[in-house]
Amino acid sequence: MRLSTRIIALCAAAVLPALAIQAWHEVALREARIAAVEQEARRFALQSASEVNRLLEGARSLLAAVGEAHLRSGSFPGCSDGLAALRGRMERYLSIGIADAQGNILCSSNGEGPPHSIADRDFFRAAIESGKFEVGRLSQMQGRAPFLPIALPILEGGRPVLVAIAAFDSAWLSANLVADGALPPDGSVTVADRDGVIVARHPQPERFIATPIPPAFRHLVGAPAPGVMQVTSQDGTHRILAYMPAEQPPLQGLYISAGYGTAAAFAEIDLATRRAVLMILAGLASALAAAWVFGRLALRDPVDRLLDTMRRWTAGDRGARTEATQGWEVGRLAAGFNAMAEAVQLREERLRQEETRLRAVLDQMPVAVVLAEIPSGRETYRNARAGALLPPQGACAMTDPLAEPLRRAITEGVATEGLELPLRRADGTETFLSVSAAAVAAAGGERMAVAAFLDIGARRHAERQQALLTAELRHRVKNALAVVQAVAAQTLAQSETLAEFKQNFSGRLTHLARAQDALFESADGTVELSALVSSTLAPFGEIVRWEGPALPLPAKQTLAMALVLHEMATNAAKHGALRPGAGGGVTIAWRLSEDGQVLLDWTETAAAPVAEPTRRGFGGRLIERCVAHDLRGQATREMRPEGLRWHLRFPRPGPAAAIDAMPIAMLG
Repeated sequence: MRLSTRIIALCAAAVLPALAIQAWHEVALREARIAAVEQEARRFALQSASEVNRLLEGARSLLAAVGEAHLRSGSFPGCSDGLAALRGRMERYLSIGIADAQGNILCSSNGEGPPHSIADRDFFRAAIESGKFEVGRLSQMQGRAPFLPIALPILEGGRPVLVAIAAFDSAWLSANLVADGALPPDGSVTVADRDGVIVARHPQPERFIATPIPPAFRHLVGAPAPGVMQVTSQDGTHRILAYMPAEQPPLQGLYISAGYGTAAAFAEIDLATRRAVLMILAGLASALAAAWVFGRLALRDPVDRLLDTMRRWTAGDRGARTEATQGWEVGRLAAGFNAMAEAVQLREERLRQEETRLRAVLDQMPVAVVLAEIPSGRETYRNARAGALLPPQGACAMTDPLAEPLRRAITEGVATEGLELPLRRADGTETFLSVSAAAVAAAGGERMAVAAFLDIGARRHAERQQALLTAELRHRVKNALAVVQAVAAQTLAQSETLAEFKQNFSGRLTHLARAQDALFESADGTVELSALVSSTLAPFGEIVRWEGPALPLPAKQTLAMALVLHEMATNAAKHGALRPGAGGGVTIAWRLSEDGQVLLDWTETAAAPVAEPTRRGFGGRLIERCVAHDLRGQATREMRPEGLRWHLRFPRPGPAAAIDAMPIAMLG
């Protein structure tokens, strides 16, 4: 081979690593950008789902208010006109109505127009069967725009008696899915029902509403979990799509997807890549031309000596140097080679030192790191954290699922990121690891597989605890507010003066507050019945006695029993055995029957006769209602000459759940 050809080939070979580095840099940039866009798509999908959920929650509140109002007032002339006026102020709804439990329309913003019955509609049947707020499938009637039907059953005595319904305008929902300026370039948001029919879409809602999702993507509607994938949308735009299946929270019954256009996402990376490739090619062309000219002017012997020195140096003789004659081209080349050899030798020494420092840094990291060869799978390195956290090298641990991401990186070149897997430590305790693995190119073209294991057990435990405590607090606050609202309304209705209302309501509210304090101070969310009795009747002193076995009450039963005991004590202090001059007392006794029932007797005994009340007051109704609805039992009242006697019978409460199944019943 001619000298010039050799030099040209050497120059070309010298440029190839730059091309490889550029390619690797391109791949790394694209992977990082894809990961960032996927994360942004997930956030955008979750944000869109939260916005739709907020709109549906507002609709549910509206239907609850309309249904409760109709339940109290009943059908009356002008009902449809009122709903029509309400719908006119809320453009998001095409219609609002009330139906009975058989599906007959009682009142509608459409007036006398159809439909007159919705008994055959799936969303109505679902609401009747579940007793909960239901979102139906996209509907379209002749002459009307597409809409999303929603229904909320209005319960009385635990059974649905009315169903409040509304039609959500798909066009309005599409226009309000995304705030102005929030949609990324070539982005899209799609909402579909559980059948895969598009309910709302931004942009181009008029093109896609009421059309089915293409068969290639129909499986995403019923997917087992949210995910991210790259797709070509119906409008021909290539996007990174984050989706949330229809049967997954927070929007059960609706499918949400948010897409990011890849063309805009990768525009800057593509431009930088083209510039870098052009610069590398320009440099390669210049080097080849210079090498050809230099080869023409070079002499054979100096070049042969230089090549011989290079062969020895390449073979490992880092001390090999060539004779450098100053003043002409070959001499300068030899001098340059000698300088290069010196620099490389120094660089290798620095690399060895850097490797030593890098290993020291890796050993101090809280992340376990493992390196393995490709394709043999032989483990070449593990840091100190990996030695302490993972099973020993070569043990049977390489057959368990924990090593699967590293195996896939070795055998298939598949990268894994943030896969969460369980781990049983050597001491028998369990935790979770976040596992990431990938195949990487090492020096000299060698490929290695690297896996990182991060212990996330403490984080997962903290997340579960926070979610549980948040849900518990939210539920208890809702229950407490519902009870206070009901007690305030009924106390006001039964009070003749504002002073009487203040006195009665303050007492009931104080006892509710004490019950709530006891619940929050309890470690397991329960309060002993004896503690409730003591806090209610202790002010009366020794004339009140109580006895009974230990009986912990969950949150709902605690609040109900606090109201019952307060009403009994208040009634006894005003009219019964605890009134001034009565000379009596009260005995409270409870026991557990063999059939799992709690039997509680409130017995008043007074020296002075107790008069039969002339009317049935709110306190008595409150006691009967709380026992019947919140304790799921029965309260019996017996008026005797020596005093009043209450007999309560209700099922023994089960173990306290994190959140009670139902709120305390409203008093009507």
